[in-house]
Amino acid sequence: MKFGINLLAVMKFFPLKLFSKLAVLSEELGYNGYFMADHYNLPGPIHECLEPFTTLAYIAAKTKKINLGTMVTPIPRYFPPQLAKIVAHVDHLSEGRIIFGIGAGWHPPEFKTYCQDQTFYDSSQLVNRTIEGMKLIFKLWTEKSVEFEGKYYSLKRANLEPKPFQKPYPPIWSGGKGDFMLKMAAKHFDGWIYVNWEQKNSEDYQKKVEKVKKHLQVFGRDINKFTFAIQASIADPLERVKTFVDAGCNYYVPVLGYPKQLKADQCLPAAKNFAHEVMASFK
Repeated sequence: MKFGINLLAVMKFFPLKLFSKLAVLSEELGYNGYFMADHYNLPGPIHECLEPFTTLAYIAAKTKKINLGTMVTPIPRYFPPQLAKIVAHVDHLSEGRIIFGIGAGWHPPEFKTYCQDQTFYDSSQLVNRTIEGMKLIFKLWTEKSVEFEGKYYSLKRANLEPKPFQKPYPPIWSGGKGDFMLKMAAKHFDGWIYVNWEQKNSEDYQKKVEKVKKHLQVFGRDINKFTFAIQASIADPLERVKTFVDAGCNYYVPVLGYPKQLKADQCLPAAKNFAHEVMASFK
């Protein structure tokens, strides 16, 4: 059983030094991963967020062994070759500690401000751009002189160097709860992330885990090598965490929540409390 931690990267409410302090403390406490949402802004009082990959590169220099990842990166918001380059470089800076969490995206204002064509696509195009974008990223990470002609992206004689530190590339976890995204995670990726903002119980999670497992069997993949992650709450008590573990979770990532739920000076104590009250029971 593994545990990560995720502090919402909100500049307005959390001081910059808190992110590195939390990462260093989390490593000392035995957390396996430190994750960041890939958002440039969020609705409501959240507003502007830290860019995740530059922040993770900084945190990589402050830590030694904890994995570092996004939860999750919206592929259609990026130009895939540029994203492939960024992830490969941060993988090198961290000496192979990156976990690449991916998704299709959901927040229109981000796309309209930061996407190359300033458009928020419909749901089918978001998914299709994610699939095509990842195909291109895979090729850039594993091949030289890449030729690619897709519906949305094209490249001629492109060569990305350096290739990722991890071979053939970092572990990739896919978000999404729809049937198609579950199937895609099982077919192409190394893990699946259930984002539980709604604070649902473990029954819904277990149903989706079973669907992913069935897809893994169909595709001839090893279930024991697949990560079933959940992004939940730092306030979750041991009894609740156990229900998700019993439902199939093998990587639990509590979020240090929205500013209204948790102030900056409460973050480090909350991380310590979760480690002592919950994580210690699984050792």
